[in-house]
Amino acid sequence: RREDFVAGALILIIGLIGSASNGLLLWTLTRSFKSHSFPSAFNLLCSSRCVSNILTLFPFIAYAAPVCFIGGPYGPEILGRKFGQMTTLTYKSVIYSQLAIAFNRFIAIFFTFSYDRICGKRGTIIMLIVVWSLSLIHAIPEFLPDCGYTFFYKTLSWGNIPNTCGDILSGPALFIPSFTVTGTCFGLNFLILFRLTAQTFKGVSLGEASKTRHKRNARNFTQSFLQELMYMFELVFLRFFHPSSRWTSLLAYTLLWEFTHTWDG
Repeated sequence: RREDFVAGALILIIGLIGSASNGLLLWTLTRSFKSHSFPSAFNLLCSSRCVSNILTLFPFIAYAAPVCFIGGPYGPEILGRKFGQMTTLTYKSVIYSQLAIAFNRFIAIFFTFSYDRICGKRGTIIMLIVVWSLSLIHAIPEFLPDCGYTFFYKTLSWGNIPNTCGDILSGPALFIPSFTVTGTCFGLNFLILFRLTAQTFKGVSLGEASKTRHKRNARNFTQSFLQELMYMFELVFLRFFHPSSRWTSLLAYTLLWEFTHTWDG
């Protein structure tokens, strides 16, 4: 049981740190809202992502960690599935938020003078609706009667209920959309990187306003791209790594997932 307590403590600590870091970032972002009639699209998308991270980490804190401490699931089976449904829904919203952020940066850098029109109030609201709608559609199969996602005490990791539905949801239904979205983000980010690099070499010819805008774009790009790298690493790890013990399963499928959302904050 000692390893169970260690596992529970690690899950709880990382979850709390991740929730606190995302909460602090969310508070910082919302403070900037007060100085604008409508917040910037980038800040709103990042705020939505922070909310997704916090909600994704909550089942780790409220369910996964207690299961480790207790030595088995608590409450009815449906409780574990509900926590699983929650974390898969909000996790998918993080992935789609990343695509929206990459699109936002792409417009800011390649279509600077059209940015306010495309990513203004209406455009931002549409992007947020699309992000959460796609996340909900992607998560619908998790709510089917024979499907489900929960935390397994035996392996100390989250996973789909072992049946045909679970095999589909943990395989092509998970990785094809995730890799497609993440690959699209990478494509947009590499285009952005080339454009920013070109602008950097032309820095002498830029005016002061353009230099300020360029620095802001470079900073925002670096932030979003580092986040994207972490999620790509996690996806590749989940797809190709096969744990051989409870501890490697814990590290690969639970702690890495938590750490990704903590790093994101």
